[in-house]
Amino acid sequence: MLGLAVWQAERQEQAAVSQRAAALESVSDLAVARYAGLFDASRRMLTAACADESVGDSARLDPPAETVGRCESYLSKLLETYPGQYSAAFVTDVQGTARCATAQRAIGMNFSDRDFFRKAQRSKELVVGEAIASRVSPSAVIPIAIPVLRDGTFRGMCALGITLKALAQTAAHAEGTAGTAVAVIDRSGTPLGGDATAMRRLPVAARLAEALSNNQLRISDFGQDGAYYEFWIRPVGANALFAVVSAPITETPLAFAGAWAGVFFVALASAVVLLVIWFGADRWCVRPLRYIQDFADKVARGESITLAPPRPWSPEMASVGAGVTAMAETIASREAALRANLEQRDHMLREIHHRVKNNLQMISSLLNLQAGEIRSPRIRRFFGDAQNRVLTLSILHRHLYERSSWSLVDFQQFISDLVRQISVGRTPGGKHAPRYHIRAPIMAVGPDTAIPIGLIVTEAVSIALTHDFGRTPSPEIRIETSERGDEVELVIEDNGVARGADTPATDGRGGFGLTLIRGLAMQLGGEVSIDRKQDGGNRVVVVFPTPGADEPANA
Repeated sequence: MLGLAVWQAERQEQAAVSQRAAALESVSDLAVARYAGLFDASRRMLTAACADESVGDSARLDPPAETVGRCESYLSKLLETYPGQYSAAFVTDVQGTARCATAQRAIGMNFSDRDFFRKAQRSKELVVGEAIASRVSPSAVIPIAIPVLRDGTFRGMCALGITLKALAQTAAHAEGTAGTAVAVIDRSGTPLGGDATAMRRLPVAARLAEALSNNQLRISDFGQDGAYYEFWIRPVGANALFAVVSAPITETPLAFAGAWAGVFFVALASAVVLLVIWFGADRWCVRPLRYIQDFADKVARGESITLAPPRPWSPEMASVGAGVTAMAETIASREAALRANLEQRDHMLREIHHRVKNNLQMISSLLNLQAGEIRSPRIRRFFGDAQNRVLTLSILHRHLYERSSWSLVDFQQFISDLVRQISVGRTPGGKHAPRYHIRAPIMAVGPDTAIPIGLIVTEAVSIALTHDFGRTPSPEIRIETSERGDEVELVIEDNGVARGADTPATDGRGGFGLTLIRGLAMQLGGEVSIDRKQDGGNRVVVVFPTPGADEPANA
């Protein structure tokens, strides 16, 4: 029954709306057509008037008085044909000064500051301006202007002003049936034309301006006379003018409520039933479920809590609560087991890194002992390089098990410890000992990045320590790392002098250490450049992508 009543009310409302919409559409089409005809006739008349020889000659800077007289006579006779439709007609020179006009007070006035003059000068075509206060007549007008051209050059302007009275007469002729009325407004919502009835029906200008800014061409609102209307807004030609067609709405909000009064009581009864059902559902279902949800949230946060409802539950909800309690106990037990397994795994991983570090140190010590038995300085240096590579891996594993995160190392601290260990026993003493300048960003990297970088630093520093720093005033080895967006740049350079031919040439070729540096740079996915500096020493530059966030997991 409720559905049938609603359906009938909707059908009646739709029929009334369709009838009113058809009337408004018909009247708005007629109004737009009449306004378009008015502007089109004005364009044709102005075009024909400006084609007259006396009118065109009056656009000169200093036209003869005889020419001006013929022009004024011609324009005056033309406007007398349409009494009350146009305010005045005038002709300006290229500077905007009126030289010929139907109103003597307009002679000598300058119109170069008017928007329609600038548009005509710029476009060199017929233009229609917005509604403005006329300087020639006491009322507002719609200016129409056409440029005077000679050899394609702008020489002046012919202009004509359509009075608002003409707009009002056009609006009155466009009014149709069903109590419709037509008025004309500008973009700001200000009324420009229409009879007294149409003007009183319009809402306030701010409401119309808001509708235009939001591109709302159909609105319903109260008019200034207090009645409720539907308004159709249609643009008039290419101007900033709009025809507003209004029709009264008998179905005001109060009348609408009365039409639906038959449905109201049925809906009220249904609402009471639904309200009773809602209170019962909230008391016996929603509140217990909300308490269970809060209990589950606290269990998820790791809180130790017991399910204790504030009031007795129904048997069904009590059964649900018991199941949730059992599930929470199972989850807590499994989380404790997982936590213990994770702690055991972390302990084992740190122990593995510790043992690997000890084994690598033992290998380094064995290499050191073996190097003591070698008489050849060249082979002993090779053993020293191998020992430094093993030492690099040992330092890495020491950093891994000493940090709280076993899969990350402090990049800055790792490089500093690495350089300090390499330079022990290999740096010349006295004033010729190079100073180390290490600058690296504080960031955590995984083993997949730390191992290649550590070996690159080891090889580059080892090569630098073979150089002669005795002839350098301020011997130094500089290691700098900087982040450049998505890339990291590692620079290792020294200012020593090469002792032999084992340093890189200008084309980047070198021995095993340099080959190893290039291979490690490729492993990082980057590029390397190795150059000999003009003042002595080498410069190794490695550019590689910034380590991704998933590197520690892959390591």
